[in-house]
Amino acid sequence: MKKRFLALLLAVCILIPVFAVPAAAVNANTAIQTVRTMGVLDAATAQSPEALGAQVTRGEFARMLTMVSSYRETVNQEILVGSLFTDVNSSTPYAPYIRIAVQQNWLTGYTDGTFRPNDPVSLEAACASALRLLGYAPTDLTGAFPAAQLNKATELGLRAGLARTQGQPMTRSDCAVLLYNTLTATTKSGSTYGNTIGLTVSDGQVDTSAILARSLKGPFIAGENEMLPFSPTTIYRNDEVTSSPELHVNDVYYYSESLNSMWIYTTKASGRITAVSPNAAAPTSVTVAGVTYQIGSTDVAYRISSLSGGGVGQVVTLLLGMEDVAVGILTGEEVDLSYYGVVQSSSRSLTTDNGADVLQTVRVLCTDGTVRSVRVDKNLNIPTGWLVSITTTPEGETLQSISEKSVSGLFSAANRTLGDYKLANNIEILDTLPDGSAGTVRLDRLDGVTLSDSDVRYYSLNSQGEIDRLLLDDVTGDIWTYGCLMSWSVNNNSSTLDDLTSLQPSDVLMQMASGLLTGSLLNDIWGELTGSTGRWTSIALGLLANNTSGLMSTVLSTIAGGANYTYMNGTSYTTDSTSVLYPVLAGGIGVRHEVNGEVRGMVQLQPILIDSLGPASVTTANGTRYETADAMQVYLWHMGVYYPTLLPTINAEDYFLIGWVDSCTAGHQVRVLTALRKN
Repeated sequence: MKKRFLALLLAVCILIPVFAVPAAAVNANTAIQTVRTMGVLDAATAQSPEALGAQVTRGEFARMLTMVSSYRETVNQEILVGSLFTDVNSSTPYAPYIRIAVQQNWLTGYTDGTFRPNDPVSLEAACASALRLLGYAPTDLTGAFPAAQLNKATELGLRAGLARTQGQPMTRSDCAVLLYNTLTATTKSGSTYGNTIGLTVSDGQVDTSAILARSLKGPFIAGENEMLPFSPTTIYRNDEVTSSPELHVNDVYYYSESLNSMWIYTTKASGRITAVSPNAAAPTSVTVAGVTYQIGSTDVAYRISSLSGGGVGQVVTLLLGMEDVAVGILTGEEVDLSYYGVVQSSSRSLTTDNGADVLQTVRVLCTDGTVRSVRVDKNLNIPTGWLVSITTTPEGETLQSISEKSVSGLFSAANRTLGDYKLANNIEILDTLPDGSAGTVRLDRLDGVTLSDSDVRYYSLNSQGEIDRLLLDDVTGDIWTYGCLMSWSVNNNSSTLDDLTSLQPSDVLMQMASGLLTGSLLNDIWGELTGSTGRWTSIALGLLANNTSGLMSTVLSTIAGGANYTYMNGTSYTTDSTSVLYPVLAGGIGVRHEVNGEVRGMVQLQPILIDSLGPASVTTANGTRYETADAMQVYLWHMGVYYPTLLPTINAEDYFLIGWVDSCTAGHQVRVLTALRKN
């Protein structure tokens, strides 16, 4: 089950772009993220390098100080009575904050009776205010202003990451760093300042999750023509950034006015309740279609409890919010819902609920990434790998096979289109294999890919004619297992195969490594050797063996008998036994497993010689760019042994780098990277 709240925190983090900041200001982005979460900076400012570089006025700084104090949640309750300064009245920007800052002695006015709210804040003035937040009065310092304040600020770590010197004006980015340092600093009484105002600070880090939780409003369940009290600048739908704030009936949503952000969840869980816990009268969790959900609403708890006549056996649709918590529920005619997916397995078991009988349960991986269990007729045969739909009605659940339906065209994540079709805001994509293996796919994973009819097994349209469910046929390559081939041997160790098995992967790589020095590593011969990625079926080879004689017959029949392959996968070795011999020679390979773990296919990845490394891509000497897979494996190779390592430990200057690339429609990614030291 997805951890929605963790995703929410990650979402808040990516609201702030990582700007190029001086080496000394390594904490600037963390500081900006934190103070924005506290409402010190608004969304527009936090995302604009120009706005962050603008000078801070005394009036704005008064607001910043207030928002990192215990007054941040009550500032709107402050009432201006009279005027403290001749240049500040009720219509002056930041007037309530100026009053609080002056009353708390964080800032002071001038002897002529003015506050000068539009004057810039200097480094020494800002440090003096931060020290007062920490409880230090001028009499607690050694020396005169401003040296005393600057020295004490340095001692407490308030100036860490700041490049400003005495007399220089502070920018918004500077103030963010100073105030973040203040939150983690020690007060005069010996406490961590952030902890004294209700935050959680540990190991010098501010826990923004607690801040965020307090600013978050919801969950709410959308009704007809639901309207927000504000217009959010940042919107997330099912934890992905979207430009559409559109709400449909029964969508679950949250919002934060201080972050100017909104989170929408369209996920629903529909099916028969098979269990409640800890008891029927007061459940805190419920199991629907084999998946257990926490209950986050007293209404949901009551309606599925025995007190209301609900519970096990009831057909419901749960409305899920953050962390897949059930915050709403539909019953009766409202529960109609359909899922699409691929059969993972089916099993029969004994049940004695109404006398001894056989119960068949089918497990289906659906397009939303959830595996649902459905009870079906015990006499039906439901093969693994079938595409099926699950329809939930008040009467129960129905599972039926669906005929394949294709669509083709250019997939554009930016335009949200596939060929001539629009993509729904809540589109769900599942990449599948005929054996039942499958995995969900991000929208951006397919961006710019042209899908053929053979790439799409099924799609469905919503009421607006948009594609809302898409089932693919091994398009991404992400379902395969990847690794580095160490050795292989045929199951029949006949002496007649000595020539066939004498050349092991280490020998091939040694020849490749020596070829690096002459520039002959990647030539057309390699492509000819490994161009066939199909399966050498034992049936076809057996037929050939039966129709030949002598050595060829022996070789073919032995190959048809299968082989053992040992390959490195991460930090461990895996050995797979197969019924046929696959055309894999060395280096990176892809292995396709069935749901039961048996090998269904094995392919040789294509090697490329890497000239330069990027953060998420590599480039060859001729300028061809390849993306790196999210789970790319990196190895140091030496004399036939692979040593797992990390990407930052190697480079293109000191190592020969070989990338191993898959050939899937939306693949062509570097799945494995091997490095060989040039010396």
